[in-house]
Amino acid sequence: MKRNLLFALAVIVAAIGMTSCEGGGGSKVHNIEFKRMNLDGVKALALASDGSDEQKAPRRKPAGEGDGEITYETHQPVYSVSEDGTLVEITYTIEARGNGEVVDMVKAKMRLVMENIFTIGDDWLWLYNCYYDFPGLAELKEPYYSMIKEIVDNFYGNFLVRKKDGALFYWDGRDGRPLYTNQGVPFYQQSDLNSVVECIKGEIYSNCWQQSHLAAPGLYRLKDQGDQLAVTRMHNETLFSTSITPDDRGIIGLDIFYEGTNGSSPGILFVNSLGITGIEPPTNDPTIQGVSELKWSFISIKNTLYAVATFYKNNLYQAGFYTVRIDEAQERAFADELIAVSENAPDLSTFGVCRVSHKETFSWLDDGYKYTFDPQAKKVTSAPLPQHYPSDYAEYYNDVAYVMGSGERAFYICDMAKDRAEEVTIDWSEFDAFKSKLAPSTIKAFEPYNPRTQSFVKTALTLDGQKVTIMVDVAGDNKGKARVYKAGDTTAGQVISVMIRLN
Repeated sequence: MKRNLLFALAVIVAAIGMTSCEGGGGSKVHNIEFKRMNLDGVKALALASDGSDEQKAPRRKPAGEGDGEITYETHQPVYSVSEDGTLVEITYTIEARGNGEVVDMVKAKMRLVMENIFTIGDDWLWLYNCYYDFPGLAELKEPYYSMIKEIVDNFYGNFLVRKKDGALFYWDGRDGRPLYTNQGVPFYQQSDLNSVVECIKGEIYSNCWQQSHLAAPGLYRLKDQGDQLAVTRMHNETLFSTSITPDDRGIIGLDIFYEGTNGSSPGILFVNSLGITGIEPPTNDPTIQGVSELKWSFISIKNTLYAVATFYKNNLYQAGFYTVRIDEAQERAFADELIAVSENAPDLSTFGVCRVSHKETFSWLDDGYKYTFDPQAKKVTSAPLPQHYPSDYAEYYNDVAYVMGSGERAFYICDMAKDRAEEVTIDWSEFDAFKSKLAPSTIKAFEPYNPRTQSFVKTALTLDGQKVTIMVDVAGDNKGKARVYKAGDTTAGQVISVMIRLN
């Protein structure tokens, strides 16, 4: 009797164990963790889709749905890009536990597909809005199809990648991952990160101001500790800033809003102590004495903080640019040396305006003129916009606009920090060698500059109907070269939507 009871209990326990492994659609794989992107020897990464499927390619929204804005609603796998333009899909090191055969399938074929890749400083990548994907899933037979489909259907996330070894770190909204830019829209281009996600001496600082069940608002620091990132929430949702302006001395300028109040206050955060102080104006400064509408703000140029006083004087809105002196022991900050005065003030009052420049200068546009504050020259210069320079600031990415010339013979680099556009003659030799393989009627004109690929992009079809991407890079070793990108598998073309150069 006792033996029969033990046998029955063993059967019940075994049945419970089988049920727990197979619950929720019969999945027998759990604790899947993407540990590493295999980046050894990789010089550039690309997101690309099968060009045979137009729905997977970058496309423009119909008229009235975003005013012609390019949208990338599909999520694409990551490829390495070789010197000859061949794409080879990146592989991953994956840890998983569960049923042996299915685990082996997951480790061998599961991949990440994503909306974008961003760089954070020199050391990090952000894999933006990722899903799991299993090539050939539709062809799998049961029970494998249901097991793997459940895994694929139930994952969404973001990852940080340490470039030197490809280590992957899951980045949750509760660990400071911003959900939107300071303008309240999804991240689209690299410059959207400026003043939202910044890197100071290899550490990541992020400003997550959105209240959501997916995120915990506040200011965050992520510090590399080898096998993990130490996350510090520097301040919580009772305080949020519309931007972060970094300084290599261990301070961050903030434009602080407090819950339930109107307007903002400038403040400086001491990273080590997490103390916050206001800026103390200079005494006996005739520039700001007797002015009206005086307001202090911060800008950051190459991780150096400057205080900006905007004010109304002599019937003009003007600005004074000051160095920032700190007393770390007493946690005090001072607007110190007056570097330059401008009779045209940058608009730093707009919610979400970018106050960060990674160039040597800080520039802004107004009424067809370009204004540039140069802290080394200690002056603000102004001039009519040079030839080829767009008048719409939205066409500039990190203060640089790229404009294709007529006839596609050259393009122009319109740097706000320079007084004239750089003309780059396009080298068509590689394309000309490939041109005989293309159907002439399918060769399209270049789209406007694409900040995701850092290039001008157009597509064409080969004579056997495969799609290829023709790209003219605006930077790097291939600057100005019209290159043809194709898949490593010659049976399918590729359309590149994002290009990241690792070096």
